[in-house]
Amino acid sequence: MSNQNPLRIDGELALIEHIRQRFTRKQPDGRGGRLSDGGRQELPILMVGIGDDAAVLRVGGKHVLLTTDAMAEGVHFDMAFVTPFQVGHKLVSVNVSDIYAMAGRPAYMLLTMSIPAARMAETDGFIAGFFDGVESALETYAVELIGGDITSSGGGINLSATLIGFAQSPALRSGAVVGDRIYVTGNLGDSACGLHLLRRINRPVAIEQTETINTPLAWHVMEPLLRRHLMPVVSAPVGTERVNAMMDISDGLSIDLRRLCEHSGVGARVYEANLPQSPAMTEAAAFLELNPTMLALCGGEDYQYLFTSPESVPGCRCIGEITESGFVFIDTYKKERELIRCGYEHFKN
Repeated sequence: MSNQNPLRIDGELALIEHIRQRFTRKQPDGRGGRLSDGGRQELPILMVGIGDDAAVLRVGGKHVLLTTDAMAEGVHFDMAFVTPFQVGHKLVSVNVSDIYAMAGRPAYMLLTMSIPAARMAETDGFIAGFFDGVESALETYAVELIGGDITSSGGGINLSATLIGFAQSPALRSGAVVGDRIYVTGNLGDSACGLHLLRRINRPVAIEQTETINTPLAWHVMEPLLRRHLMPVVSAPVGTERVNAMMDISDGLSIDLRRLCEHSGVGARVYEANLPQSPAMTEAAAFLELNPTMLALCGGEDYQYLFTSPESVPGCRCIGEITESGFVFIDTYKKERELIRCGYEHFKN
């Protein structure tokens, strides 16, 4: 029976929470950070449902990870600024990132495309370059395309990939505990800065074909930023055996840290001086008159990993610690204030 009561949904996060509450059936408590094979007889088939980077199913004693991400023309990409190859490569990478964020290994992909008939018929248009990008990324991550669906579209291009992976002990968002250190695996703000540069350049840059340009900045400054935005290559986080909670940074550190803490029922303290920022990003941000700290906190699409651990983790940057409640930001002058709530959220941005 349909619900006749009008819905008032304020943004993407509120919509996800509405869906979770409406459709989630009784599930085991996911707190504790990782799932193990212990007590198999007591665990239901569905171990983790709506709300994490991937769903977790127990199938034949193995943890199977399922995730999906969509990319819509005009929202996630604009063909005035990107090449078809870059769109295909990025679609695979952002989905692989969700599997890695669960401490998993990606294996198989399903692809869904909706594309206008006129663009489907182009002999040297979107399709050929897009599938070149998809194939390149699949080879990079050793993932096999096993099916999907293709339909016509009355509007723009809409793409969706579903990744299937496996994990021995999946890492969840819900296991952070007070006293944990907060870590990120790499530089923040590069992708957002790359997007600002791309808008200044005002045309696609075919980095997959080794195209180089030297305006508005030197290529060695722009190249890693453009690449991080256009064709991110994600890597499985290393040294995270004692992770209590983990997720990827897709919408911005600030909003994603809040999501992790809300799942865990804790708060956080973050230090501005500890935010990892690349020299290229800080140089380009100064040229573009952008605040590098705001790019690092709010930029999004970094596809680094955010995790908490009680131990020191070599090779990763500790940016703060888990607290009982609240979100505190300590600036470079050691002044304490509330962590700004920012990042990308559909229906609000």
